[in-house]
Amino acid sequence: MTGYVRALALRIPLALLFSQCAIQSTYALAESTGRGGSNVNSLHELGLTGEGVNVGVILGRNVRITHEAFRDANGVSRAFNYDFSGDGIAISSHDTQLAGIIASRGGIGFPNDIGAAPGADIHCARVADDNDIISSTYIAAALDGLVGVHNCRVITTGFALGNLDPNGQSFWDLLYDYYAYEHDVLFANAAGNNGSTLTVFADVFNGITTGGLILNDPCDTYRRVGSISGSGPTSDGRRKPDITAPVQNQTVPTSSSDTAWTTVGTTAGETSYSVPHTAGVAAVLLDAADSTPNPDDGRNEMIRVVIVNSVFPNIDDKPGSQTNPADPNNTWHPDRGYGGIDALRAYELLDSNEVVPDVNIDQQRGWGFGTVGPGQQRTYKIKIAKQCRLIATLVWNRRVEWIDEKRGVPPRTNEIIEPGELHPYLANLDMIVYSPDEADPIFNEQLFGLNPDDNLEKCDLLISAPGEYDVVIANSSGNDETADYGFAFELHPLLVGDFTPLDYAVDYTDLRALALQWLGDDQDSELTLVPDGIVNFLDFAVFADNWLQIDAAYYQQP
Repeated sequence: MTGYVRALALRIPLALLFSQCAIQSTYALAESTGRGGSNVNSLHELGLTGEGVNVGVILGRNVRITHEAFRDANGVSRAFNYDFSGDGIAISSHDTQLAGIIASRGGIGFPNDIGAAPGADIHCARVADDNDIISSTYIAAALDGLVGVHNCRVITTGFALGNLDPNGQSFWDLLYDYYAYEHDVLFANAAGNNGSTLTVFADVFNGITTGGLILNDPCDTYRRVGSISGSGPTSDGRRKPDITAPVQNQTVPTSSSDTAWTTVGTTAGETSYSVPHTAGVAAVLLDAADSTPNPDDGRNEMIRVVIVNSVFPNIDDKPGSQTNPADPNNTWHPDRGYGGIDALRAYELLDSNEVVPDVNIDQQRGWGFGTVGPGQQRTYKIKIAKQCRLIATLVWNRRVEWIDEKRGVPPRTNEIIEPGELHPYLANLDMIVYSPDEADPIFNEQLFGLNPDDNLEKCDLLISAPGEYDVVIANSSGNDETADYGFAFELHPLLVGDFTPLDYAVDYTDLRALALQWLGDDQDSELTLVPDGIVNFLDFAVFADNWLQIDAAYYQQP
């Protein structure tokens, strides 16, 4: 059975993930979940709301579960409170607001302020006592209850442990990774509000770490990282955060009454208000996976890999500078991770056909789940017909083993997880990309200077030559570790009429190139948009249809 930790184990002060900065103006939850934010509203329009998925929230206090935002069509609350601190149920505005971003169903005066997963049930666990002390006893017991009793498949945490080394080796990290590995739970973890550094639980291996996005100028989309959002890497050099999500100016339920709403999230980028988007999107994706006969598309590795592979990469850093994601060396950035969460693109990837190794793959996107032992490899053969970007991601879990040590006289196990009883083992996987007929890879861990302790690898490569590309998942573990993995890829098309050198905009630079080859006869020219071998009016007509188009995912303002 799953156990919990003794009260004397570890105790630490609570640090909430929000600040008391002044709110600028009302923007509404509707915008943060819309196309300029997490884009999860697009899945609501498809009938996907997280229904049937239980989301656990580990909090310093509890949620006002009687609030109108959590009531279903019959007036029944779909939010539930538990106390693991021993000091009883205690309602918090911060925790009510966080829960609302996940699962709000709107209110009489706020019908459009719908959370990321309005169909999900939300289970809220208090783990800080009246002195704001968090014991590992409380968190372990909360995990035991949320997972073992209430079947929560997604768990997020509403506070940070900022005075610990974020190296992924603390008891708290091992505990989260144990539940993710052993019970197939998706952990959505906040990057924390320490600005230049991450906090525990942001350093957990088997989860998605989320930073905070604020509105750019003009204020219409979430495309810039807030100033206090935790930046990576972890202290042991792993690439965290993974993604970013909206923070600023969200209208949410609060605790002063059952019909009270407020606006939270500032230009600081408080991650309490970004990580609920990740938890909600994960719940909605699990809702989608539950409707298929495939047993693998709902695994935590698969939800992680489709979310990370599908992010919007063109996110500005904290000072507002562009991060140039078109450069394959900038696929990950310390502030934005791999980019801003995009629920619709993640769903489209999860909804694509599963791909398998050693079979020719002729599709624009796909995902695969597999197992690879030490010394083994799996090869995905992807046919690329024309110039595009190959975006591919590999994730796997760190295995954490619980050995219940024998204690007492006579020696016996006590079925309680205690410090020192969790033992981590990490397989050394690598994603290696080969172009056609080339012996040397164009992407691997060594070429791009990736940390071998990362259990997520992502590439975003410009592909110029058509052909069959091999993406190899190799296990070079020296510790005999076998690992399950999730793999996902997308062939991102380039703009028609964006000629070399690519700038992801069809503009006067491309018109000049077209004019210079006007009426030229060149079968191989990229300017012959109509396959007749001549640059002529037919090509210009196609070019004109794409005039001033921009690929916002990569375009950099001059």
